[in-house]
Amino acid sequence: MFRSPVVLFTWLQGATFYCDLHARAVSLLPAGEGREWLDFGTGPGLVARLAAARGYRAVGIDSDARMIRAAQRLARCLGSPARFRTGSVFDARPESAHVVSACSLLAVVPDKERAVHALWSTVQPGGTLLIVEPTDRMEPANAASAIESGLPAKRILGLRLWAAARAGRAVPPSTWDSLPAASKSRVDLLAGLVTAWCLHKGVA
Repeated sequence: MFRSPVVLFTWLQGATFYCDLHARAVSLLPAGEGREWLDFGTGPGLVARLAAARGYRAVGIDSDARMIRAAQRLARCLGSPARFRTGSVFDARPESAHVVSACSLLAVVPDKERAVHALWSTVQPGGTLLIVEPTDRMEPANAASAIESGLPAKRILGLRLWAAARAGRAVPPSTWDSLPAASKSRVDLLAGLVTAWCLHKGVA
């Protein structure tokens, strides 16, 4: 149905279940009060827009210029102050943001361990790394049972398509074990198809 990831994820951002789970993940962080938030693998920019709405100076970063154009277009249409640019987590400046997020990014990154440490190094002391990733339950067969029966059919299709795009790519929780986080918490979302991890960096 969707040959382009840009079209798929732009379409998914119109789905209530998709917006709600990411809004819930962003709400795990306190209000921004003008602090910097970098969202890597931002796609069409949903998380960056949600962070900006909570008072962060949010910048969405993606290596795909088509995704960035879609994110900029949506931000203009929705009146969001979030900003967007092309780039990679591997090019980020160390300790450059109070919050660093990656949502459904690690599932498609070949070198996950390197990417995790690059994300962590970008977090300022006292800041937080927010990871939102599909779990090993993210399979098309589980999609319909994970949401309320009243969801429109086209949204069930959206969840199944997302599940198909991420099936078999779950990041094991042990991935975070090598990070020297001062504290770590998790919240299961969408009936356990997705998990949000908050890893807090201590102040030296």
